[in-house]
Amino acid sequence: MQASTEARREGGDRPDLVVLVALTLVYFVAGRLGLSFATIHASASAIWPPTGIALAALLIFGYRAWPAIFVGAFLVNVTTSGSILVSIAIAAGNTAEGLVGAYLVGRFARGPACFERVADVFKFAALAAGVATMVSATVGVLALALGGQAGWGALERIWLTWWLGDATGALIFAPPLVLWFRDRSLHVPDGRLTEVVLTTALVMGIGVLCFASPVLSGYPLTFLCLPPLAWVAFRFGRRAATTHVVLLALIAIYTTEHGVGPFVMATRNESLLVLQAFMGTIALMMLPIAALMGQYERATAALEAANIQERRARAEAEAASGAKDEFLAMLSHELRNPLQAISSSIWLMDRPAPGGGASRSRALEILRRQTEHLTRLVNDLLDVARLTAGKIAIQPQAVNLADAIRRNVNALEVAGRLEDHTVEVEADPLWLRVDPARLDQMLANLIANALKYTPQGGTIRVGARTEGADAVVRVRDDGEGIAPELLPRVFDLFTQGDRGLDRREGGLGVGLALVQRLARLHGGSVEARSEGSGRGAEFVLRLPVAAHAIGGAMPEPPQRPVEPRRVLIVEDQADVRTALRTLLEHEGHIVYEAEDGASGIDAALRWRPDVVLIDIGLPRIDGYQVAQTLRSRQEAIGTRLRLVAVTGYGQPEDKRRARNAGFDEHLVKPVDPAALQRALGEAVAAATDAS
Repeated sequence: MQASTEARREGGDRPDLVVLVALTLVYFVAGRLGLSFATIHASASAIWPPTGIALAALLIFGYRAWPAIFVGAFLVNVTTSGSILVSIAIAAGNTAEGLVGAYLVGRFARGPACFERVADVFKFAALAAGVATMVSATVGVLALALGGQAGWGALERIWLTWWLGDATGALIFAPPLVLWFRDRSLHVPDGRLTEVVLTTALVMGIGVLCFASPVLSGYPLTFLCLPPLAWVAFRFGRRAATTHVVLLALIAIYTTEHGVGPFVMATRNESLLVLQAFMGTIALMMLPIAALMGQYERATAALEAANIQERRARAEAEAASGAKDEFLAMLSHELRNPLQAISSSIWLMDRPAPGGGASRSRALEILRRQTEHLTRLVNDLLDVARLTAGKIAIQPQAVNLADAIRRNVNALEVAGRLEDHTVEVEADPLWLRVDPARLDQMLANLIANALKYTPQGGTIRVGARTEGADAVVRVRDDGEGIAPELLPRVFDLFTQGDRGLDRREGGLGVGLALVQRLARLHGGSVEARSEGSGRGAEFVLRLPVAAHAIGGAMPEPPQRPVEPRRVLIVEDQADVRTALRTLLEHEGHIVYEAEDGASGIDAALRWRPDVVLIDIGLPRIDGYQVAQTLRSRQEAIGTRLRLVAVTGYGQPEDKRRARNAGFDEHLVKPVDPAALQRALGEAVAAATDAS
């Protein structure tokens, strides 16, 4: 509650009548403008700034601003549809969306201060733009359907358009409004006014070239917008970065609406959806960069104010500045390449090409690979933030170290990353008690690091053996080696050796930092050794051996076959339900479905399944309440239910709440099929033991 209280306190004074009236008018004008882009339905638009306006108002003025949002939304919709009841329902959904978003941001992301730290930026994006916007979209489409203004068959397309418009509205328009309200000064440091003007002209000029130029707008060159935006974030901070994102969005919307630019698709709505997905991605990339720069500046200011070891503080600031420059260059490169591939693939998929299905398959494969690559980059950055904040909890299990090493080497081979190298593995079958996912993360990063810095034809040797009470993994290469001045900093964040301009293997310089932090979390350590540049390197990872396995190998636990089970899926997302059902039916299970908590409880009482897979974020009755209800009515069901939470909430507090609610297991989306099968296998074991 402390964060929520802080959000209300920082929200400023109570809004007076003049402010509420002005907010109503602004919301109404922005809403009418947004609905001018509506195509598939008069009440659903892919361009929806009012979400950002409402969210910013509630973060700034507090929850008392809700009447202005409700009235503004009602006026927008009643002048569109003419139906008072439908307009009231939609206005209620829009208002609830803003209130839910403001509450979640205040509760989990420090309220109006959510754009000051990288972790809070991602929380804002996930909670306010990702989760809260589902409220308005869901309430809106249901109101249209029940009011007879939309057919049930069209609801999916209307919902997607509605949700994406709200989500990008929150990402693009809320940040600059909040940031400018919190700091309304227009001071420009001496000598930088010219730079401000030229930078703004550069951002807008490149935007016009990419979206409106007769020569360039037909090509997928939108990634060219990233470097100048990153420069704005680096040089001028969060307010300038978010403001320039808005300017670029206005250019992109205007040109796309007039049939010009790389996002012009077969229909107007498709064009706006793809455009908004791109602009939302741009906003989500610039906000963390700007927040990172702000964190750096605040840290530097605090060190200077404390005046502790002034020379050391200055040296650290200079080193951080150099790392910052290098990080921005790496980030620009690492984002530019996958975005280029994604843009080109979208362009190919939108046009008939020689090869037909083969070309489309290649484009889909490129999209899959590059999406996985971007996901890995974001996951690494998030893991570093969580480890630094002490928010990662490990789940130790018995793991065969030799098997883990070979599994990671095989994964790299399947991915085609070992074609130019020889990898030799010599590992004793040592048993550890570690988190298997984190062990894989450490091994994969060490081996991938060796591949980066070993020329074609080189050899990487991976060995594992016991030394005293430790299992010692040695990853040795005959590659570029580590310069003496770099060796002490090799485990620092964003530190990399010289990779040249090609950066074939890429990366952001966080892999080794993750290895060090994860090793310490397991009670181990990691060190780097090298005799200098051009003489190879060796990384030594030490982890405690399981106590009862020091004298010999730990036996594998007996595996029970997974028999066909009766499984109920309680999930409000149709695509997720379909995917889970297909996976389970493929394995021979009998599957039932329910789309919300109330129908899930009824289905469990009616069909008496063996296992119930329950999403936590369900409408009306959440997953915790479903689990508690089913546990309380166990006798009516007549069998020992196994309750498995399948959710996007994966923090330790979420797992604790799941256990307290009666869940037997907690799986985080996207669910690994093997983990799901293990959960069903444990259901079989429990049923067998009970009998």
